[in-house]
Amino acid sequence: MTSAIEQSREFGAPGGQGNLSCQEWRQQYVFDRYPQYAEQLAKAFLVVARRDGNGAGNSYLRRICQRLHVGPFRVTHDDEGICNHAEGQAMAIKRQHDEQVGAANRNGWSELTAAEAALALGLERVEKHEIDPPDGKLPIRTQLARLEDAKWWRRKLRVLAGRRLEQLERELGNVHHRAGIYCSNTTVARRASQKLRNHAMLDAIEAINQHGQNYTLAELSELGLANPDNRRAELMLRIRETEAEARRLGHVGVFYTLTCPSRFHPIRAKSCTRNPNYEHNTPRDAQSYLTNVWARIRAALAREGIGIYGVRVAEPHHDGTPHWHMLMWAHADHVERVNQVMAEYALADTPDEPGAKRNRFQAKFIDYTRGTAAGYVAKYVSKNINGQQFVDLDEYGREMASSAPRVEAWAAVWGIRQFQFVGLPSVTVWREVRRLTEQQAEQLAAWEAATNPGRSIREFMARVRTACNAGAWDQFLRLMGGPLTPRKDQPIKPWREWRMDTSREMQADEVPFARGGYGERVEITYGLLVKGAEYLTRFYSWTMRPKARAGAYDFSQKGSYGGGAADDPWTCVNNCTGPDTAPRAADPQTDALQAKRYREWINSTAYRAELELAQQEHEETQQALADLERRHRESIQPPPAWQRIPEFIPFELR
Repeated sequence: MTSAIEQSREFGAPGGQGNLSCQEWRQQYVFDRYPQYAEQLAKAFLVVARRDGNGAGNSYLRRICQRLHVGPFRVTHDDEGICNHAEGQAMAIKRQHDEQVGAANRNGWSELTAAEAALALGLERVEKHEIDPPDGKLPIRTQLARLEDAKWWRRKLRVLAGRRLEQLERELGNVHHRAGIYCSNTTVARRASQKLRNHAMLDAIEAINQHGQNYTLAELSELGLANPDNRRAELMLRIRETEAEARRLGHVGVFYTLTCPSRFHPIRAKSCTRNPNYEHNTPRDAQSYLTNVWARIRAALAREGIGIYGVRVAEPHHDGTPHWHMLMWAHADHVERVNQVMAEYALADTPDEPGAKRNRFQAKFIDYTRGTAAGYVAKYVSKNINGQQFVDLDEYGREMASSAPRVEAWAAVWGIRQFQFVGLPSVTVWREVRRLTEQQAEQLAAWEAATNPGRSIREFMARVRTACNAGAWDQFLRLMGGPLTPRKDQPIKPWREWRMDTSREMQADEVPFARGGYGERVEITYGLLVKGAEYLTRFYSWTMRPKARAGAYDFSQKGSYGGGAADDPWTCVNNCTGPDTAPRAADPQTDALQAKRYREWINSTAYRAELELAQQEHEETQQALADLERRHRESIQPPPAWQRIPEFIPFELR
């Protein structure tokens, strides 16, 4: 079977007077630049060219490719290319800053004037790359420090590249339940590589406290909410206990579903063909739409003095467009009005389009004879975390174990918050109180003896600690004032202060504030404010350092690998006789040390990460070859019935 690229060569006129022909332009500036999408782009070109002519097909390719370029940056670069480009941008801004400082010195200007000029030039680069600039409320030097940091650029470019590539996959029809459900295979692979890098980094750094206890950051992360099992357990606890408190109060629970208008969906659900109403909106656009609808609903209810509380879950349709499931409770006398207001605002946008009343808003009262309210959202919690427990299949018949990583990758690439509680106390307070376990009882008693918060506050704090350490969110909810209590009226709030720098001597008139990597002051959580009294909840002071390895070079001790005089570095330079350039063989001890370090390296996490990445690339290559061979066999043998489903065609190409 002739490839689409070869068929595309039938369209276009030859070039003249040194100009490229249409075929040469497409090959050089489209197919060669984007080899992973070349065949799909060629198919898209053929559809347009056969319908509207060669010029329209070229215009379509040019429009698509413009989204793959951001100034001088191409979003199809691999991660190494992103890192190199980030380093280049940071170095260029540093050079511009140095030039402005030199000009200021020559002309007698202030350093602030030079910083302002350098910042303006740096923001021009940011605008060309179409990324979010630093917060304009920050000091000029703090903004400039970010622009001169390659890590800042690297983070921004990774986000930009991931979203542009994923949107291209959606435009080409690679995201639906007959292809890559929820998000593309490309994004799933990029997310797996990112998590591998993150784990290698966490495993390479350890934290040590004042008692000499040391753990790797990977070990500590498994103890917190980075562990999906812990995150799922806390979410289900809060939902279940909120339901218990709502039933005690006699409130009515309703399960709502909010979806977006048709223009946000690129693919039809049943046929997986292109939706003709699609307007090239991204999932972030859809999430913004739902957020605005919800804001208007809450404002309307607040004007009428009606409050609702519960949890919201954002998850993707099969084509990556988000929709919301909300489990909400309200006073029994207010429920009908809540339903009316929500339906009114959910259908305010294009209410007459087909299926709007059926799909855009749904309300289902919780029937406790058929199950609990927590049971209504259990499968959504499982699907959006790690697919464990509760159910085995999603609504498209896919196994949760395979669907959950794709949903997680979807949320990560688009930056969508999956879970949000409404009208309930701060979970930060809950987590800080749970730090005060029985192991910290002595420290807590000593703190109360030193600060003397008062008898009533001590007794109240004791009740809160008992509820939190017992996992009784419903009791904690009552102690915090109950549902819908404003944050300012809740008895406990997080205690945050500017961190102080005690590592160096300060000038007499200098405030010893600690500074972050970009020169800004750092605010940290120390504990809780219990009815105005300060309670310390963080009794450990941690210091970060590279993970200690046996035989690894200790940079704090010059010339030492921890092994003695034989490990001291030797030099072939003699200050009297000049350099000795003759090659030398290392002594047996040095050879043995080098062999030992090599064995440690091949057993390290970083080395294993590289091997796993290489193995993943090998498997993808093998899969691509297998797909090529399969397509060749299918071109000879009649395809099965399920493969004769009409291929989807983007709306722009019809």
